[in-house]
Amino acid sequence: HFARGAAWNQTWPSMLQKDGYFVGHVGKWQFYSDNKKRFDWSKFYEGFHRYPLSHYPHYKNIAITADKNKEIPAEELAREDALRFLRQRPKHKPFALTTAFYPPKPVGISGEPGAQWTPKKEARAIYENMTIPEPYNMTHAFTLLPDFLQEPHTAAAAKFQERYSTETHYQEAMKNIYALITQVDDACKQIVDEIKRQGLYDNTMIIFTTDNGMFHGSHGLAGKWYPYQESIRVPLIIHDPRMSSAKKGTINDNLTLNVDLAETILGAAGLKPHEMMQGRDISDLYLPNKDTIDEKTAAEKSPWREEFFYEFSYPDSKTFIPSSNAVVQKKWKYIDWTGYNHEQLFNLENDPLEFTDVKYRMENSEILTSMRKSMAKYKKHFEDSRGEELPCTMINDAYWSVNPQTEKSV
Repeated sequence: HFARGAAWNQTWPSMLQKDGYFVGHVGKWQFYSDNKKRFDWSKFYEGFHRYPLSHYPHYKNIAITADKNKEIPAEELAREDALRFLRQRPKHKPFALTTAFYPPKPVGISGEPGAQWTPKKEARAIYENMTIPEPYNMTHAFTLLPDFLQEPHTAAAAKFQERYSTETHYQEAMKNIYALITQVDDACKQIVDEIKRQGLYDNTMIIFTTDNGMFHGSHGLAGKWYPYQESIRVPLIIHDPRMSSAKKGTINDNLTLNVDLAETILGAAGLKPHEMMQGRDISDLYLPNKDTIDEKTAAEKSPWREEFFYEFSYPDSKTFIPSSNAVVQKKWKYIDWTGYNHEQLFNLENDPLEFTDVKYRMENSEILTSMRKSMAKYKKHFEDSRGEELPCTMINDAYWSVNPQTEKSV
């Protein structure tokens, strides 16, 4: 939706551009819709962990790690383009750049141990002599899932068989995944080093986060798609030069969401969010309230959210990826599996691994009723405010049609 027509004007890149920012995007994008018109500087690619050097001739004279097959690791390609953006940008303009790394997302459908991830040999060697601990009893955890999630034809169960079904599969997969994460980590360091080299580190907000978690064998599953903790929790690290020394390096356990990022970025630029935005500026959690003389943050003056609504709809198939909604709090999580008339309630303080559905326990009747009411409230709100239904799958299909070399993976 956001990438098409007038809706693009409601996004933070567009709003920054209108305020004079030079805005770029590098790497994974997934939407094909006149991308060249969306950013001042952009390079789009995704779908692989390596790319043929012949597709990127302008890199031949750059010191880049291309192996004997003349392939460029995906994170190095993204790193080099990020560095080019930083060096080529107009120096008289403020700037914003998104660098979206494809790794460590799996590629393809191979059932060979670790074959869906292809890190560099030197990164893989770091983990060669390690044994990666497996998640809590994967077999037992799987039997505790609702029956419809245990069906072998569901995406998460089938992907588990491809990726983690034996000890060798698990070890090879996780070592390759960790190696790819190490490569991304090194690429991020080099981008930050360039920002420091240009003397911009103390005047630049840097946000590191991801789009989703992965099960990696937890619950006897692979992939994402379900509202369990391993799937919906993601890292979030913010470097903000405005942050006090007392706040730097601290951990905050408030419930932040991806919808908060736009308002956080705009807030750092001194811009008000678009009225359609649904999040909150995360700096409210660590900056003093501008309207008071004390050191209390805005979140201390106006409390931060205590719960959020999760929605994942997969209308193409009820069984392949079951659709779900959830209301998530720090202590409680309520899940509604919409296609199966099935509910789950978890006490996350007592059961962080989400083993035990406690909806039938008498002592939880009040919280179950309350969570059901919250679910109904959120669903009505978002159904009432839902805008024009656009064929997003057509955007995706268009992307694949013009990038036939990219193999679909989930």
